[in-house]
Amino acid sequence: MPSLSRPSTSATLRATVVLLALLLVAHAPMLLNDGLFMDDWLVLKPRPDFVIDIDFLLSAAGHPIFFSYDTFANWTGAPIAVMVALALAGILLGAMCLALTATRLGLLDRAEAVGFALIVWTYPGYQLWAGKANAVYVFSFGLLFTGAWLLTLAFTARGLRRVLLRVAAALVFLLSFALNSTIVLYAFMVLGLFVAIWRGGDAAHGFVRRTWLAAWRCALGYPELMVLPLVYWGTLNIWFKRIGAYAQHYGAHFPTLGELASGWKAFFITSYWDVVAGALKMTIEVPAPLGVAALLVGAALLLLRSETEPTTAKYTVAAPLLLAVVLFLALSFPYLVAGLRPSSLHFYESRHLLMFGLPLALILLGLKRWVEHAIGPKAAFAVVLGFGSVLSIGLLWDTYIFMQARTLKQEALANDLVSRAQPAATVFALDDGFVDYPSRHVPFGFAEVTGMLRLAWGNQPFVGFALRGERSSVLQDVELARTAPGSAFRHVDPSGPQATISFQPGPGAAPNWVLVRKYYACRLLARCDVSQFLHQLAEVTIKPGPIAGITPLDRPKADAMPSR
Repeated sequence: MPSLSRPSTSATLRATVVLLALLLVAHAPMLLNDGLFMDDWLVLKPRPDFVIDIDFLLSAAGHPIFFSYDTFANWTGAPIAVMVALALAGILLGAMCLALTATRLGLLDRAEAVGFALIVWTYPGYQLWAGKANAVYVFSFGLLFTGAWLLTLAFTARGLRRVLLRVAAALVFLLSFALNSTIVLYAFMVLGLFVAIWRGGDAAHGFVRRTWLAAWRCALGYPELMVLPLVYWGTLNIWFKRIGAYAQHYGAHFPTLGELASGWKAFFITSYWDVVAGALKMTIEVPAPLGVAALLVGAALLLLRSETEPTTAKYTVAAPLLLAVVLFLALSFPYLVAGLRPSSLHFYESRHLLMFGLPLALILLGLKRWVEHAIGPKAAFAVVLGFGSVLSIGLLWDTYIFMQARTLKQEALANDLVSRAQPAATVFALDDGFVDYPSRHVPFGFAEVTGMLRLAWGNQPFVGFALRGERSSVLQDVELARTAPGSAFRHVDPSGPQATISFQPGPGAAPNWVLVRKYYACRLLARCDVSQFLHQLAEVTIKPGPIAGITPLDRPKADAMPSR
């Protein structure tokens, strides 16, 4: 590898402990959020008698690894706890292995490695850190860096230890492909392996021969790494083909130059521009979390000051910046091929941005190395990576607060529904008054509303949707989705009797930060009763009868689905 340095064990341990402690505090709100979001309701069971059918993950969506994790989580009887543990394991393991790999290869000093990993694993542009089903993606991202660490150890190992490390690395890489776009980063890691072999070659051979020999040795010396993506994609396309809506969703095509330009612009705005705008807005409206984050990062800086080393080579400034641009273009390219775009307005549409903390961390690293020539490495580390970490953690907490508030609103609705008898209806429109409340809120999705109805009143073929979040033809759309090949919605019936649920802010409603602070006081400090707190959060009324503005579904009674 480029430079297999062996840093002091005690210093490395101290830096690793600091990193893990920072991440545990940054992601602590995840431990308190036991809610399900969006498609979580389709694959996880909030209680043992909640009926779901996740076979569509195998028969239609082409996610065998995803299916395995969800099946295991449901089998334990505590799927939410399992998924939270999986996400935290991915965060801690991935960050630790990223930092260890970078320092062992001599790419970063220990302080830089901690700051770099912290930015990557607190990146706030990805808003689904608290999502339960998406914990598989977070874990897969962490496994990718675990595989890189194992490969780094295997590079200098010998004998049986080398064989075992390489087998373990290959298995870990294979599991990391559950997040398909990690294959892009995997390609960069294989390229890094090639560079390491090239640098170890004989300079007397000349550039062309040396490059050819390095490529040959890389392919022959690590055949398992060359064939791994082919085996994975071949397996998916032979035994787990995508069908129906999933095949259409991932309709691959080579984008035009115009599509690439507009797509990269959309990714840049969502992944970075909107993050900066969110940081400025938070600084003005809710500065307290940034102050807490500053104290947290400041304490870490004091522990890491002795680990900061000056960088002298000119390429150490330019290389991270150039790699950030290349990595940004490469990471977004698979989504552009599939015709997908992210959005910061809806948290679920940020799911494509999990890995975009890497280009951001590279940019901050390059800026830090540029600034240190003027103010010194320690001050540059504090100013650039320290300030970046404060903003990243503060915005991450803001996202967690939003997601926790969403969970509380769901629980308030579900608790109210379970306390009353089910009306003579199975199709419900949710008139969500929190959309107009002066605090960030996104209308509940179809899976969320339907899931809350089934949680409250049992496993019946309910259909639930947010009235202001759907078109007038929503029932026809549901019928098409229900009857499509490999559908995840076969358990619903959009042709049943209708009712409208009015869900309005109650006397206990408050802006997200205030609401969640009160909830934490109830849950952690026992300052109030949580059930009473939820009861005060919203006022719910139900009006049976046709839903205003929604076109009813006309289907022969013989085709109607039986109740479950």
